[in-house]
Formats: sequence, structure tokens, C-alpha cells
Amino acid sequence: MRESPRRAAPPKVTALQYAVKLLAVRPYSERKLREKLLGRQYMTADVREAIERLRRERLLDDRRYAEDFVRARLQSRPRAGSRLVTDLLTRGIPLGLAKEVVVQLVPPTDEVPLASELVRRKQAQYGDLDRDTRWRRLAGLLARRGFSYDTIREVLGKELDQTGE
Repeated sequence: MRESPRRAAPPKVTALQYAVKLLAVRPYSERKLREKLLGRQYMTADVREAIERLRRERLLDDRRYAEDFVRARLQSRPRAGSRLVTDLLTRGIPLGLAKEVVVQLVPPTDEVPLASELVRRKQAQYGDLDRDTRWRRLAGLLARRGFSYDTIREVLGKELDQTGE
């Protein structure tokens, strides 16, 4: 039986190298990146050093991450500011920063137009349903996206009145 030649062990990837690799694929918040690195058994000091370096090099920036996230969500899946704050918190953004970014990008006065646009997008999908069922489903959708009851009532009252029902 022939023995296979031993291969040299590949060089160990440092925490910084792995972090850069992760950030090349998609953005991360500082907390989520730290969790990911620690989950790969990197030493705490190495992780701290890598994150500090990434911050200095401007490759890791929670504010930019939060702003990009909110803009993308508003474009693809409109939702209320309170729900956006919750989404940012689950992604590792600190509460103060999450609130600040959401207030900056989604002023409370913009929630009615945002909810109205979402209802207009969904009207065709629910067009064959009777008025009560359509109202209930649209109200549920808006509630899941974090809109207040007052906003839901105002938007659905206007939208359903415009459709002649």
C-alpha cells in the first residue's frame, strides 16, 4: 500500500483575514462580525484587534451599515420606523444609533405615504377578495410591518374609498 505524501498544513487564516473575507461577501454590523469571529474560535484579543483595524480602515462602520440597511428595506419591503429600529437591533446595531438613523431617514410624517404605497402595491394581489377580507389582510400586513393602528385606519380608509368600496 502506497502512502500518500503529506501535504503541508495550509497557513492559518488570521481573524483579520477572515473578517475581510466575510465583509467582501456582505456587510456586517460590528457586533455580528465579532460574534462570527468568536464563533470560529479566534482569540478575543485577535478579534478586538481585527475589528479596531477594520474600523480605522473604514471597512466596518455601523452607521453606514444601518443607513444602507434602512434604505434597502424602504425600497424593497416598506415598513414603519419602529419596525426598522427592531430590525436593526436584531442585526447588532446599538439602540441609540438605530433610532437616530431611522429618524433621519424615515421621519414619522412619512409613515402614511409609506403605508399607502405598500397598500397600492398589494391591492392587485387582494383584488378578488371581498372588502372585509381585503381590509383585514391589508391591516394585518401593515401591522406586521410595524405601522400604528391610526396609520392603518387612515391609509385603508383612503385606499378603499378610492377603489369605490
